[in-house]
Amino acid sequence: MTPTSRESTWHVARRCLAMLLRLQQGPASRQALIAAVKEREGEDAYSDVAGEKLQKRFEQDKRRLWDHLHVKMKYSGQRKGYELTTWERPLLNLPDAELETLALLADTFQPESPHSESVQRLVERLVAWLPASRQRAYHKMRGLQPELDLRLRDNEPIAADVWQQVLEGYNARQVISFDYISPYREDPTPRQHHVEPWDFYFSERGHWRLRGYCRFNDGPAGPWEPHDYITYRLNFIQSGTVRILPQKLPGIRPLGKPKPVIYRLSPTLVRSGIGLRREFIAPPTLTPLEDGWVRVTGKTYDIFDLARNLLYYGDKCVVEGGPDLLRELQTLVAGLETVYCP
Repeated sequence: MTPTSRESTWHVARRCLAMLLRLQQGPASRQALIAAVKEREGEDAYSDVAGEKLQKRFEQDKRRLWDHLHVKMKYSGQRKGYELTTWERPLLNLPDAELETLALLADTFQPESPHSESVQRLVERLVAWLPASRQRAYHKMRGLQPELDLRLRDNEPIAADVWQQVLEGYNARQVISFDYISPYREDPTPRQHHVEPWDFYFSERGHWRLRGYCRFNDGPAGPWEPHDYITYRLNFIQSGTVRILPQKLPGIRPLGKPKPVIYRLSPTLVRSGIGLRREFIAPPTLTPLEDGWVRVTGKTYDIFDLARNLLYYGDKCVVEGGPDLLRELQTLVAGLETVYCP
């Protein structure tokens, strides 16, 4: 490093490592990063400078993180703080036993499981910090390999090249692009999607699904940038269109656009312990009502699945809000009326 004449190389290095350690905890403001450095290295970590001189040293340390440790931090207005965005060297390593434990956690807490979102987020972060060779070992332990028999578990055929390319992009934690034809659109024109592949799982409805953060979508109406989560069925991804793009997934899963939901569950469902759907981002708020019903209030990224699963409960579930869930259910019910009501 090239510290100033008043600072030793190791003094500056320890300061940069203290910033890195704080960034691993999560987004932090400039003041929080400076405070973290002083907490670990002492109040004289910046030689008692203040004001513009302190700001200058902070900016120098930011550059040194990249120049010498190949770690880049960037300010996020959405998260209101600096966060790790790129690192070219691993920040963590683990023995095989701990990798097996991570694989067990990831396999156990699938999207249909309670608390799956928080567990998967923790596992993803730890795996992202591992060396590439250890990441490959982790994915091998999970069994997420392009094997034919796993693909054939789906109720509908999945093209072999789609299966292999999607899994390869998912395992490599890289953005993928593909053409997708949704069965719920009357227009059969494929839409091209550029997606961060975050969750790959076998759904309770018998289909392999990819839950991804869609960065870009191009179709008949023109290009746009959803910046939100979409759940894709692999059998609707078009053969020959999947591409693994050079961009790596960010170290922290994007927040997406959570949608509020409110519904009431009957005493029957409450007693049986069902109705707290896996689609919630975090555990919902439960409010007991006088008639024995319970009001469930929470947020989800997955309106599509949540609406269909709540509809399954029939008159034992009453949806009160939010607007996206109500609109989806109204569309479903209107469609059912055309089929079943003379």
